[in-house]
Amino acid sequence: MTSRTAIVLWAALLAGLAFAQPPDPAELSRRAKDHMAAGRYGAAVPYYEELVKAMPGNPGLRLNLAMALHLSGNDEKAVPQFELVLKQQPNALPALMLLGASQMRLGHPEKAVGPLEKAMAQAPEDLEGRAMLADALIMLDRYGAAIPHLRKLATAAPQNPKPWYALGKAYEAVSQKAFDDLEKKGLDSPWWLMLAAEVRLKLGRNTAAYALYKAVIEKQPQFRGAHAGLAEVYRRTNHADWAEAELAKEKALPAQACTAPSSACEFAKGRFQQALALASAGKTLESLYWQSKAANELARMSLAELEKLPPSIESHQVLAELYRNQGRNADSLNEWRAALAMAPGDPRLEMEVTSSLYVNRDYPAAEHEAREMLARHPEWPELHFILGDSLVNQQHLEQALPALEKAVELKPDYAAAHAVLGRILLQLGRGKDAISHLSSALPVDTDGSLHFLLSRAYQDAGQASEAAEVMKAYQAIRKSTATGEIEIAPPQP
Repeated sequence: MTSRTAIVLWAALLAGLAFAQPPDPAELSRRAKDHMAAGRYGAAVPYYEELVKAMPGNPGLRLNLAMALHLSGNDEKAVPQFELVLKQQPNALPALMLLGASQMRLGHPEKAVGPLEKAMAQAPEDLEGRAMLADALIMLDRYGAAIPHLRKLATAAPQNPKPWYALGKAYEAVSQKAFDDLEKKGLDSPWWLMLAAEVRLKLGRNTAAYALYKAVIEKQPQFRGAHAGLAEVYRRTNHADWAEAELAKEKALPAQACTAPSSACEFAKGRFQQALALASAGKTLESLYWQSKAANELARMSLAELEKLPPSIESHQVLAELYRNQGRNADSLNEWRAALAMAPGDPRLEMEVTSSLYVNRDYPAAEHEAREMLARHPEWPELHFILGDSLVNQQHLEQALPALEKAVELKPDYAAAHAVLGRILLQLGRGKDAISHLSSALPVDTDGSLHFLLSRAYQDAGQASEAAEVMKAYQAIRKSTATGEIEIAPPQP
């Protein structure tokens, strides 16, 4: 071996030894911090990983690694690192907050609530964290738990329409839940009948409201508000003298005793939060009634705050939903379009516009919008349904089949899609194929029409006994839903 060769080999050996030397922690830390400061979070990750390997017991370094992973969008790897930090430091605020944020981004609100609640206990003024917690609770349908957080957000930023809108919708959900529970537990009670009457009156269904108010009075003659409701029905149907007679009966009811706090008394005083709190602690039919009433008033008040603010996405949404409930579909569509103009590309608002076109029976436009959206959201079953039924309503039955079949493939319990699919298969002479779809739609058959079609499908398939059995069910439904026209009569003496 020549001296020159030996020198080259020794140089290579020394270079290899130099490369194998452990990296300088200070240098790794400096490089990681430089990347973080420049917003290159993914580039910082390898440096923090090396530091954590070198010092696995250092929670600060592990927290930095977790933060770099989170900020670079790698939440799946960030979560276990945050959890390891919290094992060592259970109250580490950044770890709690960002663990909650990572779980939310991963679509795990149930795992986000715990750390976010602990974070809020330490940092109650952190509005961003509180908003995340409220969002997580709403995603879990825990509206009652979300309300205190939404109230704090609305109070802290009264000019922000988002918390007011979310608060109003949360109260609406609480009201609806109480109404549904009351319907299950006391369908024939004066409490449920009274709420049902109020709903019918708001919808302008005067005859139905009249019958329900009368039923309330028959069951409980001194039920407060029933005579006043009946008076409003009379007023709307141009019977002013009858209305006066019912108002006189309402005024003649004994004064309400309010010697102890009660939901009824708090509600009468306009103290709806207190009324809701007292009602929520009860377990009676009456408490469910006051829960629904108080929460509904609080929803109305929260959404009314939007009227005081400049036009916003949320204010347009409120009007769109109001018009939809009133059957003013064209006005609702205009409001959804106005909301979308303020947030172009928002898929939820695009879906509302498409749905409104469909509800407004503008089937060519609904078809066009559904196709446009499906190009971007092919796994959205409701879009396939709107496309399919819009084609059906334009008499393109064969073209509608693939869209409707895709809708039930994506959402097997999609009763509305099964109903339409079964109906058009029957029209196309494919009664045997229609049977399974019409059977799947029966749970939403309120008037018996689907039972009738299913009976026809069985007949077409040569299954006479099944057809006869379903026809019996159809006849029973028709008999139970057949009611004579109720005539609005003058008040009884």
